[in-house]
Amino acid sequence: MTAGAGDPRCLAAAGASLDRLTIDDLAPLDQFHGGGKGATTRLARLAGLVPGLRVLDVGGGLGGPARTLAVEHGCHVAVIDLAESYVEAGAALTERMGLADRVSHHLGDALELPFDDGAFDVVWSQNSGMTSQPRRP
Repeated sequence: MTAGAGDPRCLAAAGASLDRLTIDDLAPLDQFHGGGKGATTRLARLAGLVPGLRVLDVGGGLGGPARTLAVEHGCHVAVIDLAESYVEAGAALTERMGLADRVSHHLGDALELPFDDGAFDVVWSQNSGMTSQPRRP
């Protein structure tokens, strides 16, 4: 894993207890979209998310919003991202927090999803649409 938000040294330097990480500890490091964790929480409330929903987080980066949806709303979330380093770091953070049963991380292209049709109840995306390239026929 490259040094970054998932690196224990960065987390410790930010004052997080590595043995008891919370979504709030990680929010300054893993919610790098406009509005931060507050925006994730507001959007989730507006979306009417309820426990047990299956959510696909497209372009979910390190998984901050996904972990928030799992912890605060009881959702099961699959994150897909193009950046292998984000997928690896996100999976490590999710594992460290004991959330691997509710959040999974996948390397892949949002325009060629590796999931079966109907696998998700909700598709979630925060600040990642601008990184998708339109496909031409």
